[in-house]
Amino acid sequence: MSLYGGGVISLFLNVGPVAKAVVGILLAFSLISWTIIFYKLWELSRVEKEGERFVRLASEVDSLKKLLAAYREHPDNPFYRLLLTAYKEAVGRENLSVETERSERLHNRMKIIMSEELERLERRLSFLATTANTAPFIGLFGTVWGIMDSFREIGIRGTTSLAIVAPGISEALVTTALGLFTAIPAVLGYNYFVGKLRGISARMENATLYISNLPSR
Repeated sequence: MSLYGGGVISLFLNVGPVAKAVVGILLAFSLISWTIIFYKLWELSRVEKEGERFVRLASEVDSLKKLLAAYREHPDNPFYRLLLTAYKEAVGRENLSVETERSERLHNRMKIIMSEELERLERRLSFLATTANTAPFIGLFGTVWGIMDSFREIGIRGTTSLAIVAPGISEALVTTALGLFTAIPAVLGYNYFVGKLRGISARMENATLYISNLPSR
C-alpha cells in the first residue's frame, strides 16, 4: 500500500509544469467543493429537521402569537424568519377593513420571504455545478497536453521507446483521473442538495399555508 501511495505521489511530482498547473487548479476546485458539500450537509439537514418541527407545531397551535412563543428559541432559522415576518405583517395590517386584502398582503409577503430564504440556502451550490461542468474539461486539457508532449518528444528523439512516451502519457492519465475525481463528487453533491431544497421548499409552502390560516392573537 505504501509503495502504491509513493508511486502516485512520485507520478504527481514528475509531471510537467502545465500538468502541475492543471493538477493545482483541480485540487483547489476539489477542496472548495468538499468544503461546500460538508457545510451544506450540516446546514440543510438542520433546516430540514427544523422544518419538520415547525410544521408540527403550526398544526397544533391556534394563533400566530402562540406559535411565535413556542418557536422563539430558534431565531437563526428560515421558518422562524418566515413566522416573524408573517406575525409583524398580520399585526400591522389588523386595521384594514377588508379581510381578503389583509390575507392577500400577508400571503404575498410570505412568498417574498420564502423566495429570499431559499435563495440564501442555494448559495454556493452554483460552485458545485461549475465544478461538475468544468473539471472534466480542465482534466481533458491536461490529457491533450500530455499526449502532445509525448508526440513532441517522439519527433525530437526519433524513437517511440517507453522512456520517451511514458512521461507524457502519465501526465494525461493523472489529469484525466483527477478531473473525474473532482467532478463526480460535485455532481452527486449538487443533485443531492437540489433534492433537499425541493423538500425544504415544500415544507415552507406548507408552513405558509398554516400561518395564513392562523389568527394573529
